[in-house]
Amino acid sequence: MKDTLTRCIETIDLPALVAELWPESGARPGRAGVCRAVWRGDTHPSLSLFQARGMWFWKDHATGESGNAFHLLLKSGMSKEEAAELLKARAGGGAALPIQRPLSGQTADAARQAGLTPREQHALAAAQQRLDEAAIAGRGITLEQARRVGLGKSRQGDLVIPILGPTGEAQAIKARLKNPQDFRYRYLTPGRGAPAWFSPGFARRPERPVIVMEGELNAITSWFALKGRADLVGLPGVEGAVPWNYLKGRRVYLYADEDEGGRNAVRRWCEESRVQGVAIFVLASLGGGMDACEYAARWGQAALAERLMELMG
Repeated sequence: MKDTLTRCIETIDLPALVAELWPESGARPGRAGVCRAVWRGDTHPSLSLFQARGMWFWKDHATGESGNAFHLLLKSGMSKEEAAELLKARAGGGAALPIQRPLSGQTADAARQAGLTPREQHALAAAQQRLDEAAIAGRGITLEQARRVGLGKSRQGDLVIPILGPTGEAQAIKARLKNPQDFRYRYLTPGRGAPAWFSPGFARRPERPVIVMEGELNAITSWFALKGRADLVGLPGVEGAVPWNYLKGRRVYLYADEDEGGRNAVRRWCEESRVQGVAIFVLASLGGGMDACEYAARWGQAALAERLMELMG
């Protein structure tokens, strides 16, 4: 009798899975053909997706590697546990889980940009060259710190934010508009959704506590302030999705701004945590109606760290 994972591998629509995880690959659901192996920076289509005996397989003509859906996820950088969980969820009609890419064999800069197309990498590098003190004014971080997490500045003066994944790759690029009108932020990488920002080194120290915080910039400032005492996950606003899959087994704190939207978000996150089986602690407000960036800009990063540790204690 076949186990659940084997049945999922045999029934999964591999082109649909590739298209969902990597929209820029060129794969189309249910269609055999050649697409791009995005996870290794493939710029020319070299990944064949095909069916044999009613089951989907792949072959990477650039590397000579081949296999089934499970093998492909392993090649993309997932662990065996993550690949199995994703296949079971996807074959059952669930949404695909966020993808991780390994740091091994890459520089930190290369790993941070592993999820971007060559054009996006070039645009981000250009924005990073333009970064100056004016772009991060009021954010509570130094220019050196901003450069460390890859922030940049657009030609229009917008603050450019690479949204780092759990192993350090940039999975999307977001801009905080200098002159907002109807909205304050916009994504420069369409089709990637609105993923959460993970602090550098998130996947390396699972024993560390995690603070899930409203706002990527708030999370960035808090991460620098805490100096390794906790990992941070920055959500794209109160409507952002908490990446529960990466929080299981860790000590998790939730923090949102002290307004109606923040309170409603905390209630929703608490309900989700019970469904996901993740134990969480809700942090009280920093005080004074300030978010983390404002707190650090006014009182300094040391004071922000002291206040966060006090709340966590």
